[in-house]
Amino acid sequence: MTKTTFFILTILVLTMSCNSGQQKEHKVAIDSLVATQSDSITGTKFDRTEILCDTVYANKGYKITLTTFDPTNEDETIKNTLFTFSKLTNGKYLPIFSDSIFNRVQEVRFDDFNNDKVKDILVQNFSDVRSNWTYYLYLVDTAQNKLKKIKGFEEIKNPNYLPQFNLIDNYVMSGQIWTSFYKITGDTIKDFDIVIYDNQEDDGSYDREYKKAIKSILAKEKNSR
Repeated sequence: MTKTTFFILTILVLTMSCNSGQQKEHKVAIDSLVATQSDSITGTKFDRTEILCDTVYANKGYKITLTTFDPTNEDETIKNTLFTFSKLTNGKYLPIFSDSIFNRVQEVRFDDFNNDKVKDILVQNFSDVRSNWTYYLYLVDTAQNKLKKIKGFEEIKNPNYLPQFNLIDNYVMSGQIWTSFYKITGDTIKDFDIVIYDNQEDDGSYDREYKKAIKSILAKEKNSR
């Protein structure tokens, strides 16, 4: 049986089980979050988290669902979770976007990453041995009720958006602490291939290198227009 066939059969089983009402669930509402852990279903264990997004996107009726169909998988190169974005329509949540991802813990963040004043969706991907986290990024268009996945964003460790420059930086704990710089271009990530290091000295060298990097990037962006 191919991986694709196994995935499709798995999702069908989950859907049929949810509809039949045989699923054992425990739900705890925390603000807009409904956390659900589902036990054995036809011999397959999976976890599901539902996030009701009313406090983030008022009057839109959005819901996020993360269904982990292979919770024992530790290989981040193999998809183990179905991410679904749904909208409440005529009393039912109808999927408007879905994506197969690898997800270590069912964590979701909401932050604006393209300066349109609408919070976007970051779904946790992976955490390395130094607890540097990566995420999938989905830009939210509330006017068209659409999501756009940003390709390559999950390669950025500890992403942080800089609205004043429309850039992304990070601060990565490693053998040497380092920072790099990126930008969203269309539906992909542009890496400026600039890395600066924080030697944690009190001489201000990191701050000087950081400002120098930003100045260089902004100058290149201006000249490329």
